[in-house]
Amino acid sequence: MKVIILASGSKGNATYIETSRTKILIDAGLSYRQIKLRLANRGIEFNRLDAILITHEHIDHTGHLASLLEKTGAKLYIAKKSLQGIGQKNQPNPYFTEITYLSPDVRYQIKDLMFVPIALSHDARSTFGYLLKNETSSLAYITDTGHLPEKYDAILRQIQMLVIESNHDVEMLLTSSRTWDLKQRILSNEGHLSNQMCKEILNRIVSDQTKIVVLAHISEECNTYDLAYRESYDVTVPKGIALYVAKQHEETDLFDLEVPAA
Repeated sequence: MKVIILASGSKGNATYIETSRTKILIDAGLSYRQIKLRLANRGIEFNRLDAILITHEHIDHTGHLASLLEKTGAKLYIAKKSLQGIGQKNQPNPYFTEITYLSPDVRYQIKDLMFVPIALSHDARSTFGYLLKNETSSLAYITDTGHLPEKYDAILRQIQMLVIESNHDVEMLLTSSRTWDLKQRILSNEGHLSNQMCKEILNRIVSDQTKIVVLAHISEECNTYDLAYRESYDVTVPKGIALYVAKQHEETDLFDLEVPAA
């Protein structure tokens, strides 16, 4: 399994995943042109797409959904409530788009790629994280949530690569110019994981199986890449886990889960 996080943050999200037979995106918050460019930066030609998996309906995750579906012919996997919440501009064409409505904790198969949506807690109609697996590799994608249910801990300890939200530094958020209502929303169980909460969750779920952790959806106003990295360093790097930070305006390295992490 190959993974590139193409963009992560409040201005747009998209992650590319490729196996020997399958090519998918998680979220559609980046334009076709930018996806093609950022994949080319990592030596991948964007010539086809089997599916787009949507986490939730917020525009930074669906802002280019309709155009991406049209240009790639991809199938759409989404919660029915999420589809209902997408603005008209980004609604898929029902006559040309094959849609599978997702339910949490159910297994789905796309060629050689199996995935399970997991229920997260965010101020959206429905929000999913994803567990993905093929014959040799496994990935967990967990962003846009105020907490992570402990019922998923056991399975997450068996996952090779974790992409997990480390959205904000609490002190930076509280002293920011954002409204009190917005601060309360972000800090709530339906908001976003702080650096400290991310660290606490990683302490619960990293194991001998964990090879790579990527911190994601980092706030440009209420966090820094360095702060997020330093917060999670102690629970990852000394244990031999490679730690990375996903950025808003540039793609990550290509993570090839068939190759041991450096």
